[in-house]
Amino acid sequence: MSKMKYAAAVALCASLSPAMAAPTPAAPPFPFLDVLVYQYANCVKPAYHQADILLQDGAGRYQIDVKGEAYTVELQERMGFSLQAGIDGPVAAVVKLDRPPKGQFEEQARWRERWLRDVAERSGVALDERALAGGARLLTVNKGEIKGNYVGQSLLVDPARQLFIDMAWPNTLGIYRGADGLRQVREVQDDVWQRLLSCPPTT
Repeated sequence: MSKMKYAAAVALCASLSPAMAAPTPAAPPFPFLDVLVYQYANCVKPAYHQADILLQDGAGRYQIDVKGEAYTVELQERMGFSLQAGIDGPVAAVVKLDRPPKGQFEEQARWRERWLRDVAERSGVALDERALAGGARLLTVNKGEIKGNYVGQSLLVDPARQLFIDMAWPNTLGIYRGADGLRQVREVQDDVWQRLLSCPPTT
């Protein structure tokens, strides 16, 4: 059908059906997590480079255990990526952005925090808690010594955006050594979070 005939047909249908409901607006071309990940990629430069971006298509789930109690964490959306120290450098952090199904945020926040507190208790270390703008909270557990594949775990709980940011801190930078190793871990963590949290808010 030619463009002219197609336009005429559309006009005729419109005139015959004046009471027809307006079409439902299309979904935004860029979902929330896509936009946020793009913003973070720019905010962390030039000190860090975003790589290995992974998108979980559709809902998912995983299980956590706290003192013998099992809880299934449901995911409506998830995007993950790694942050490298410079371009092609070692990985400084592994990041997962999670949004739960509607109505499950508060329950998930309680269980995720319980899990981190349990990890801290079993490891014999303190859970670091920081209050952030907009009612968000940052929770971090670091090992008492530099060993294993990971040196710490962080969780940002953001009720305003119904968002969790889960951050694992791998022992891959090659700088976490000696008496200053734990201090260096905290310095890297503070630097990464400062850059991420400097991004303009996305709702």
